[in-house]
Amino acid sequence: MNIFILRHGQAEPQKTTDEVRELTNKGREDTKRIVAGRLTELQSITQVWASPLVRAQQTAFIATSYFPVLKILTSELIIPEANPAAAMSWLQSINQQNLSILLVSHQPFVGELVNKLCGKPPGYYPMGTSSLAAIQTSVVAADMGELLWLDHA
Repeated sequence: MNIFILRHGQAEPQKTTDEVRELTNKGREDTKRIVAGRLTELQSITQVWASPLVRAQQTAFIATSYFPVLKILTSELIIPEANPAAAMSWLQSINQQNLSILLVSHQPFVGELVNKLCGKPPGYYPMGTSSLAAIQTSVVAADMGELLWLDHA
């Protein structure tokens, strides 16, 4: 399984609630640049999952604009405070030989997920806004993934 993990682009400051924060122009441009720079590698994506929060949905929309046949699926399992172990169990349950998935989410979740999958301590691989990581694994579990690359905006 190939797992691409994209943190949402830069978002506007806190509004009435965290859930409704939108991407800034910089966040949109950074995301476009990061995704466009890895189009060859991302061609294998078969599913796109995003957190239900507005900024993650907007980031996923930018990513899928390069792959119009893909629909954005939404999951509460990848919200900012989600449990990486629960997400890994879910990913393992849908794991198929040729599955290539893009997850669009937030900190601290994305950082915890990347580091747990790759067997690294917290904070080892930083995930700033619009950061995009590629992990390859045959079993979706802690310490079983190999980080192929990590790009930052």
